[in-house]
Amino acid sequence: MSKKFLARFINRNPRNLEMMGLQPKPLGYGLEVDRHRRSFIYKALLLHHRTYLEAQLIHYKDGVVLQALSNEKSVEAQLYSKTDTCAAMNLGRILALRCLMSGIHFAIVGNSEEEVGRSTHLAEFYKGLEEGGVTLKEPDHIEHSYENDRQFTYDRIDIHHNKQDKTDE
Repeated sequence: MSKKFLARFINRNPRNLEMMGLQPKPLGYGLEVDRHRRSFIYKALLLHHRTYLEAQLIHYKDGVVLQALSNEKSVEAQLYSKTDTCAAMNLGRILALRCLMSGIHFAIVGNSEEEVGRSTHLAEFYKGLEEGGVTLKEPDHIEHSYENDRQFTYDRIDIHHNKQDKTDE
C-alpha cells in the first residue's frame, strides 16, 4: 500500500521551533546595557506584592503565558505565609510544573545577577524553577543556512558598519 505525503507542511505547534532552536530571538537591543535580559523567548519573573507573591513566565511576543500566585486557594492552604522565602521557592516549583506541562523547557532569569544575589526570595525562586526541571538558559539559535535547509538559495553576507558608513546616511 502506498502512502501519500502532504505537498506542504503546516506547523500546528509554533512553539516547536523554539524547542528545536530554530526560532530566532528578537534583536534590536545590541547597544543596550541590559540587552541579554531584553533578547529572550521566555523569561521567568517573581513579583512582590504587598500581601502575596506572583510568579510569571513571559513570552517575548505574547506577554504573560503562565503565572502562579501565592494567594491561589490551593497554594495558600499549603503555605505558612504568602510572602516569605518558602512561598517563593514553592512558586518556583509550581511554575516549573506548569511550564513542563505546557511544553516549555527553557527560560531565562528575568532579574540581574546582582538582584538575585541580594534577594533570598529570588534565589530560592530560581532554585525551585531549576529543581522543577526548567533550564534557566535558552538554547543557542541555529542559523538558517544551506546545511539545514537544502532549498535555501543564498548565503547571508555579514555587513559590519563603521563610523564612516553611519555618517554618510
